[in-house]
Formats: sequence, C-alpha cells, structure tokens
Amino acid sequence: MKSLTNSVLKQFRNGDNIAFKKIYERYFDALYLFGKKYISSQDAMEDILQEVFIKAWEKRAYFFHELALKAFLYKSVKNSCLNHIEHETVIKKFERRQDQNSYDENIFFRNIIEEEVNRNIADAVKELPESARIIYLLSLKGVKNKEIAEDLKISINTVKTQKLRASRFLKEKLRKER
Repeated sequence: MKSLTNSVLKQFRNGDNIAFKKIYERYFDALYLFGKKYISSQDAMEDILQEVFIKAWEKRAYFFHELALKAFLYKSVKNSCLNHIEHETVIKKFERRQDQNSYDENIFFRNIIEEEVNRNIADAVKELPESARIIYLLSLKGVKNKEIAEDLKISINTVKTQKLRASRFLKEKLRKER
C-alpha cells in the first residue's frame, strides 16, 4: 500500500473533500475486512465505518502523519466493533429477561386463576350438608367407598348417594360461579 502524500494529508486537515474521498477510498476496504473479524453483519460494519470516517473528518486537524491517521482509523474500528458487540449482548440479555418476565407473568396469572378456582370449590364444599361434605372430602383424599362406610358406620349405598348428591350440587354451584 503506497503512502499518502503529505499534500493529501494537508488538504484533508484543511477540510478538502477530495482529499477526504482519497483517504476514504484508500482505507475503506481494509478497515471493512478488519472489522469483519469482529462483526459479521455487513450493515453494522458499514454503519461503523461511516461513523469512524465522520469522526476522522471531525478530528482531521490532528493528523499530521499518515501513521497517526491509520492508527486512529483502526483503533476506532476496533473500539466501535467491541461497543457494538457489547450493545448486542445487552439487547439479548434484555430480550431473554423480557421472555422470562412474560413466562413469569403467565405463571403468575395461571396461579391466580388456579387459586380462585380452588377458593370457589372450597366455598362450595362448605355449603354441602355435613354428612355429604365429610364423605366428599374423604373420597377426594382417595378413601374407598367401603372404608368410608365402615368408618362412618353407614351403608355403601348411602356413601354412593351422598357422593352423587355432593357432585351434582358442586357442579351446579360452580356452573353459576362462572
């Protein structure tokens, strides 16, 4: 790569657009390839280079040697790429947190609904006649009809009848709660 002439640098420092264009054309491809080692996105890389060249234009008065300009351009590309990567990481963390919050909200609302349903069932069970309530609660715990009948000293048919009445009452009561 042939060095920039001192006159091109001087013209660049003095705000000459043609000198800027020569510098841009000279370094763009090399800086692009350098930046692609950090960032794969073509659009992001082009945006970064555009910003770097704008910064170089703004600081043009400080470039008395090509080496200073070259160091500035490469260091700026590297830093901009690292900033871009960090920014992308922050965005991904935020998106994951949003997804988790959405998931947590779904669980939260599901728990509220489940709790409301359980409360409605418990309230309805409290309205059952005492004998039907006891039989129904024992059957919910998995106690067999025969065991309930023996424990309460009633017939198995009475247990079945009370369970059937309790189920009908609860279905009707909960249907009205909707």
